[in-house]
Amino acid sequence: MANLTSLPPELTREILNYLPIRSLLSFGLTSKNNHAIQGASLSTLQLGVFHSRLSGMISFIESSPNRSSIHSVPVVLSRSDSRTKEQVIRHQNSTVQSIVDRYRLTLRDLEIVVWDLTDATSTSLAQLCNLRSLSLRFDHPYTRHRDLDRSFWDASPASTAWNNLAAVRGKGKSIGRLETLTLERSGITDYQLRQILESNPRLTELKLQKCLNLTEETFEYLANSKVGKRLEVLHVTKTCNEEIDERVLKHIVKLSNVKAGSLSFHGCSNLDNDLVKEMNSEEWHIEDLALPHSPDSPSVDAIEVDPDYK
Repeated sequence: MANLTSLPPELTREILNYLPIRSLLSFGLTSKNNHAIQGASLSTLQLGVFHSRLSGMISFIESSPNRSSIHSVPVVLSRSDSRTKEQVIRHQNSTVQSIVDRYRLTLRDLEIVVWDLTDATSTSLAQLCNLRSLSLRFDHPYTRHRDLDRSFWDASPASTAWNNLAAVRGKGKSIGRLETLTLERSGITDYQLRQILESNPRLTELKLQKCLNLTEETFEYLANSKVGKRLEVLHVTKTCNEEIDERVLKHIVKLSNVKAGSLSFHGCSNLDNDLVKEMNSEEWHIEDLALPHSPDSPSVDAIEVDPDYK
């Protein structure tokens, strides 16, 4: 009877990739050879590091749809490692860095759920040479912590950490095979994002939520670049930046592949529903379009009172 070790390595990794994460890690504990096989079999990973179990449950519920095939690993920090905001962010990033470094040659689909990104972690992410999909989620407005002001989630401060991911190939490590990129509450700038996009010419899906430092410059770049013309999905959502207004709309018409894909401006406070619908009707012709504002619904706070009632 054939056993697992007699199978070709590619087939073995494909089989193990369907195991739940606990079973996969348990398999790696059975022998030194199986530990090496297990390490080469983890290609999809959703990794969240939280200060409480409840925070982790809420965050994974809010996670991206259609993620059932990805291995989900929630890590809950000890109380001594999460007393302050700085402690939480430091230990979140050290945990992520240690795991990413271990599986840097095999990871293809990665989602990271933390509060913020450090330079060291972004350097580790830049070395994931086989990565195809990257999602970095820093927006957790329902998270509560005694050392965390609620306004923390309303800002996305600029950071040098994005420079590591935006490194020009040949001048330092950088990811270069991405097909999808999702950033939530990222402080990335137009220039930093452009460098990442230029390093990943295969990108077809770009989702930017609450990236408050991005301006019309990003849309102009996409409209006039090969990367932009390859995009099939473009979501720019939940931004109050004054520069994300009607000026960005004229660039959408040049994103030819988005017509058959998806475009979302949901939560962009400076865009008007009627204007977006008009542009789509006359120029874009995009079937899957999310408007900036949800349709008006009756307010639960407004109560009509009969003035003749006594």
